[in-house]
Amino acid sequence: MEEPKHLLAEPKHRIRALHTETTVTVYQAYSPHIGLPAASTGRFPAAWQRDRMTWIKPRS
Repeated sequence: MEEPKHLLAEPKHRIRALHTETTVTVYQAYSPHIGLPAASTGRFPAAWQRDRMTWIKPRS
């Protein structure tokens, strides 16, 4: 018997985004040691590494 959809577990990964007809804004979560300083100063701290970024590639 299949479980009702409202009883299914949350997915392990989820993409959170907003979109319009011309843009897509994707939100990325960071661990507290990176996210908190970035949110309070508007800049990533030294611990953040650009080469660790993940890109979402759109289909055209």
